[in-house]
Amino acid sequence: MFRFSEIEPKHFVGFLQGGKLDEHIDEIFSQFWELPPLSQFELIKYVKKRGVYPSLRVLSLVFEIDEEEAKRLLKNPYREFFVPVVGEKEKLVRGIAIKNLESVLTNQPHLKSSMEVIRDFLGSGFALFFDEVFSGESYMLPAVVSLYIENPPPDAVWTGKIDNKGKIYEVNNIPKKRALAKKHNLRLIEPSYLDEVQTLKKWFDADRYDVPFYITKTKENYEGELKSLYSYLTFENPEKTVELLEVLNGFPREKLVIPTGKLPPEESAWESVVKEFYARVKEIEKVLRGREVLHIALNGPAALGFALGAVFGSQKPFVFYHYQNRDYKPIKVENVRSLKERCKEYKSIDYTLEGNGRELAVILGFAHHELVADAKEFAKGLDSTLLVIRHKRAGYIPVEEMFDVAKETASLIQDIRSLRNFERFHFFFATPVPIAFMVGVAFGYYNPGYAYNHENNSYARVISLEKIRDIREGGCEIST
Repeated sequence: MFRFSEIEPKHFVGFLQGGKLDEHIDEIFSQFWELPPLSQFELIKYVKKRGVYPSLRVLSLVFEIDEEEAKRLLKNPYREFFVPVVGEKEKLVRGIAIKNLESVLTNQPHLKSSMEVIRDFLGSGFALFFDEVFSGESYMLPAVVSLYIENPPPDAVWTGKIDNKGKIYEVNNIPKKRALAKKHNLRLIEPSYLDEVQTLKKWFDADRYDVPFYITKTKENYEGELKSLYSYLTFENPEKTVELLEVLNGFPREKLVIPTGKLPPEESAWESVVKEFYARVKEIEKVLRGREVLHIALNGPAALGFALGAVFGSQKPFVFYHYQNRDYKPIKVENVRSLKERCKEYKSIDYTLEGNGRELAVILGFAHHELVADAKEFAKGLDSTLLVIRHKRAGYIPVEEMFDVAKETASLIQDIRSLRNFERFHFFFATPVPIAFMVGVAFGYYNPGYAYNHENNSYARVISLEKIRDIREGGCEIST
């Protein structure tokens, strides 16, 4: 009988992946324990990935299991992972984890005792195959992450020891392992930041992530504002969320704040903020697999709120916080598309429509009558029809009414535009920031136009809807 162990591992892998050994698969498995670890690993990987199965009888004999267990070994889900190993040589040892077995199977029998600890924690058996022999217990955490957690981050490697309750313990040579991971463009998630495996599972397998996001005109020393905001957020322990997002997903906490300073009237400055906001939103979406719900607060002008709402879009739920009377009041928007629904009647707003211009100037006049007067004066220089929208009752708008005001405003704009094919839209704001943001979400960025900010008793054009569309549709690279 030919001895497959005599084939050099690199050639064995080439023959295997080329399908040249398929007809000998039973013979190869019958010699499994004679093969070097790399060939063993590649054989298991090939069988799991390609579905070229040996007979159950052969598997039963090789691993000393019954045929039902052999079937589970072939059919059950698997995951590949890395173990950072340092010592005489430094290497990311590759592993394959196969879950939900009755036995504990491995090609590293000297690790069997620590694998029994893993079995006690999981409450089930498993298989672990590695491409190289190593020693120690630091493989335990990466193995458990692969066996127990459904959605581990693809850009990370782990090291650590666990006990049969899932508590995580630190191991040796962390700096070397950190450097090794970095060499391979990966992050090492270090056990000193972790408490127990259940925390990891709760985080990575969550259906929803509530994430704070703050934009402020305070350029420096905004920590007090941030602490105040966090105390009013509607989910538990925002600081812990920020910490886990940083430690486990590699998303730095400073990226959850955009300090704009006082924005000058130049369009480039506003475009930069909108672009940075959208880049960070997309990066959060990437690391959290689209399961995030942003809790957004803006200490800045309403025109910026409108622009951020337009670039944010109408696909994701969010919570927007309105600062009022020294605290933050939440506006929850779970069904974002409801902001775009047409209203049959307007219970919260009144409006006036003046002129017959080719462009529509929209003034959201929900606060500061002098700002509305300035907007109307500015709009005289445009070839526009003037739409002024106000709240039905004088005075401030209760937070609980802001969603309806924004929805009715967006619906009214759609009703007016259906009467005439306006060439361009101009938006002026004398309104609470949350309303401007939600109107931006509803109106979007598909129509040409501009947003204006109040500057020195007049208005300045600060960003175009066309630029927002460019940012949304590819003109924005995600920062890392």
